[in-house]
Amino acid sequence: MMSDLLNIGRAALKANSRALEVVGSNVANAENPDYVRRSLNIGDTTMYGATNPIYSNYTGTGSVAVNGITRSSDQFLEAATRQTGASRVSGEVVEQWLNQGEIALSNNDLDIGAQLTQLFGTAEELSAVPFEPALRNQFLGDVQTSVHRFNQTALNLSSTINLINGAASQEAVELNTALSELAQVNQQLRPTRAGTGQHTVLLDRRDAALTVITEKLDVQISFGDNGTADISRNGTDLVAFNIASPVTFVANAGASFDISISGTVQTAPSNGTLGGLQRAQSSLVKLNDDLDSLAVQFAGEINGWQANGRTDAGAAGAAIVSHSGTAASLSITGLSADDLALASAAGVANGNILAFVDLRTATGTEQGYEKIAIGQAQSLLTARSESKAATAFDRATREARNNISSVDLDREAADLIRLQQSYEAAARVIQVARETIQSVLAIF
Repeated sequence: MMSDLLNIGRAALKANSRALEVVGSNVANAENPDYVRRSLNIGDTTMYGATNPIYSNYTGTGSVAVNGITRSSDQFLEAATRQTGASRVSGEVVEQWLNQGEIALSNNDLDIGAQLTQLFGTAEELSAVPFEPALRNQFLGDVQTSVHRFNQTALNLSSTINLINGAASQEAVELNTALSELAQVNQQLRPTRAGTGQHTVLLDRRDAALTVITEKLDVQISFGDNGTADISRNGTDLVAFNIASPVTFVANAGASFDISISGTVQTAPSNGTLGGLQRAQSSLVKLNDDLDSLAVQFAGEINGWQANGRTDAGAAGAAIVSHSGTAASLSITGLSADDLALASAAGVANGNILAFVDLRTATGTEQGYEKIAIGQAQSLLTARSESKAATAFDRATREARNNISSVDLDREAADLIRLQQSYEAAARVIQVARETIQSVLAIF
């Protein structure tokens, strides 16, 4: 009987010692975002026996036993948090790069629209005094400045698109690192006994890798034996147990980037940072295409107007600007002020420059730029609204997850007090058993 009492006390001391280690680990990792709170799973040991062969067997409880370490994790909340986290970072990336596109289009407040407005103002002044050399030079200067604005805006957009390529390439590198990490964790998880400290550490590493992966690319996750996780996308394996297939970034000239897995080009990313980058780049590529179309229209309008008039010498007006189909290629042909065809074909000195205002229509270049600017502003506003909503949703989901998984120092402090009392109680059991044995021995 005294032996049983000693065993009970000894087992309780060992269990409390392990529990204190777990609480200490929780406290030490309170600020670690990848750490999931642990608790010690304690059960009882059951004894079977009989006091006499004549009597039936009995079952009773003995001492406590440590069944293992349990992570305070909810798989459904973890999955929801990965999804909302991917949507949040995607929205943040789209907003960030569309804002860069807005800056590129405005060209530090030296935008195309303001310059076109100035060009039309100069044309109106010139129509009143068509032979004024200063106004003629100013008109040509305004055309040249308009061309430079197209050039600079195209350069700004091209630089932004290339920066997105660089960001996407870096994201692919980090994604591949996380995929390799998950493959290594899978290999270590399979032979590790569940409920051990090493197993819980590996599960933390697994979840951290899964968070990185899902926040970069939309993938499918399937969990296997002993906590292993496989990753696939559209039926193509990225991680199959301990084998990782790298994601390759593919830059496309004049178009948004692609990704490929094992040499097969995938559908465009729809979530995570790569999804956000792809969406933002697609929007800016379209913006750049619209700018190219507007530049071609501008050249056509200016050259068409010039061709309809006559120079002071009575010759048909030659082209003022040239291009090869893009805003970046727009350039001045080098005409002088005397080469301006301000007169009409009928010989009216200011007949053609008076007609310049006719280019200011709802479908003209000036209005075309305004439509582009408004469209970009609306896209940015939409991105900001989506990002704000995704952030709020992600925050709510994380709070629900953290209520279960995060370390609460107040709760750990309460556990320390409880374990201290339990430890003292177990020590008291051993003390009582020892004193009882000594008292019995003292009888003899």
